[in-house]
Amino acid sequence: MSHTLTHGTAAQGTGSDRCVLVVAAPARAEAIVRVVQQGVASAQTHVVNDYLLALGHVAHDPPAVLIGSLDAMEDPIESTVSAFRGIAPHMRLVAVTEAEHQPQAQRAVEAGFDAYLLEPIDAGELAKALERLSDGACSAGGPTAPSAAAVLHDELGVRGDAPVAAANGDLGDVDLVRQLIGDHHKLSELAVQLVADKSGIEGVDLTDAANGVPAGHASVPIQIDDRTIGHLHAPPPATEPNLEPWARWLAEWLGLQRYVGRLTDMALRDELTGVWNRRYFNRFLTRMLRLAAHQRFRVTLLVFDIDDFKVYNDHYGHAAGDDILREAARLMQSVVRDHDVVARIGGDEFAVIFWDADAPRQPNSEHPMTVRTAAKRFQRAICSHRFPKLFDEAPGTLTISGGLAGFPWDGRTPDELLAKADQMALQSKRQGKNAITFGPGAMRVCDADGA
Repeated sequence: MSHTLTHGTAAQGTGSDRCVLVVAAPARAEAIVRVVQQGVASAQTHVVNDYLLALGHVAHDPPAVLIGSLDAMEDPIESTVSAFRGIAPHMRLVAVTEAEHQPQAQRAVEAGFDAYLLEPIDAGELAKALERLSDGACSAGGPTAPSAAAVLHDELGVRGDAPVAAANGDLGDVDLVRQLIGDHHKLSELAVQLVADKSGIEGVDLTDAANGVPAGHASVPIQIDDRTIGHLHAPPPATEPNLEPWARWLAEWLGLQRYVGRLTDMALRDELTGVWNRRYFNRFLTRMLRLAAHQRFRVTLLVFDIDDFKVYNDHYGHAAGDDILREAARLMQSVVRDHDVVARIGGDEFAVIFWDADAPRQPNSEHPMTVRTAAKRFQRAICSHRFPKLFDEAPGTLTISGGLAGFPWDGRTPDELLAKADQMALQSKRQGKNAITFGPGAMRVCDADGA
């Protein structure tokens, strides 16, 4: 069946581990992935069930193409498109829906989708929608949220734009070192390219699982500490003895890649709670506000601490205090979106950076509903959670007080935004605690009436 496909333009990107992001319910997603693989055999796919999860994935690693079922979209099409365009402006958006809903698909294109396909999807037409991938381009390009590696580079003064080849065009170990320092996540791509250049083996490639090795290819496992993490493979005339020394060499570099990843995480994570630390928070907020000013999207900062934490710490001991901090961090992570940032910035003080790509707020308008909803859920969770180390006094004894501040209306710099959020948090304390204050008043959700 042939359907109209409206084409848009997108800039060429650079590598990513996720070329196509599919947003659909499981059964429908499976059908879409099958057609994607028929249309572009080399396309790498990732599947999520809803657009909110997709937003988190795009924020951290934008794909070249997002293929989304309109049935999975809960928010208005216009705001959904605005969110994705704000985060990854060059990502190609393809809508999928049933034939009887073609007017909705056409409206999606009018709102900013690059193309639409009607089900059952034609592989040929989908291939047109994915034509950017034919040259191996996976990334959507454009500015995105800073990664942990990028934040650490800022802290250390390290350049993050490592070259992918030596100046004379010949790859060598020095290029791998530069890639390891610049963006260690992409080391495997460069290492496989180096294997191909130095070994002369045609078609050599790396795949995660044994069942991903094409039929007829020679294959050798990549092992680190007796664990198989991938398979180096190539078509005839390559043989396993040809590949084995390169597999061992690759294992050493991939092992180093994992080690660098762990060190990066340790440098930016709070050891007790597992959330981000003050170093990451400072750098991320700085870069995020710069990005928000450029792309005109919202950033809202929540700062909160545990009411009377010192009393609990002194009365029940440091083990109980540590348990409170760990559970508070876990509960907050459970109510925010994947791309929002939770950090411990002091003893019992936490901060959350909420950001989205909707149009800028109007003066005096209320805070984004997602932030208010998350704050309410967290307050309810913390005041009703049973902390085992607090014994019989656990239920309902813990509360938090915090403050909300939004960019750009409450502050345009990290210092201004943090000062405003701290001011609102102090107002919450003065009003009797157990509140999150934003603007003129406080929000209380642990009261007896559940308001």
